[in-house]
Amino acid sequence: MFKMIICYEGYEKYLMTSERFTLEQRYLLAITWYFAEVSKGGHYQFLYNPIGIVWEDAIKGFKHFGMNKYADNFQKVVDYFGGTISFGREERYHMLEILEEKYGEEFFNILGEADDFIYDYKGEENELNYIKSHPEKFVFEGEYE
Repeated sequence: MFKMIICYEGYEKYLMTSERFTLEQRYLLAITWYFAEVSKGGHYQFLYNPIGIVWEDAIKGFKHFGMNKYADNFQKVVDYFGGTISFGREERYHMLEILEEKYGEEFFNILGEADDFIYDYKGEENELNYIKSHPEKFVFEGEYE
């Protein structure tokens, strides 16, 4: 999935290249990208980078997999953006700049709190439990490129 789903050419391309996978597979990938990016550089990095295009799938995935604490944590960041974040990288970057200029330290404190919550994540227990309970949703039918 990492090589087959394209996040660097806009939201339509992301959705189009995701079509061959189940929604649960797409959510799992979004969560995996979310944790990888936030763990390396926080929510700021996640949203700044092209991979931030998966922000909505990450929240939906957390809810779908019963990871409500993680959904709530990320939702606090999204709420700070007014309840939605652009899927376009340039627009997301501009949103980050505006919030940084307008709220300064307060903005970084919100991000820092959300980051700290993710830094404490110890594994994939929730995701694995969901997969074990619904293995049929994680079977890939098709050809790998």
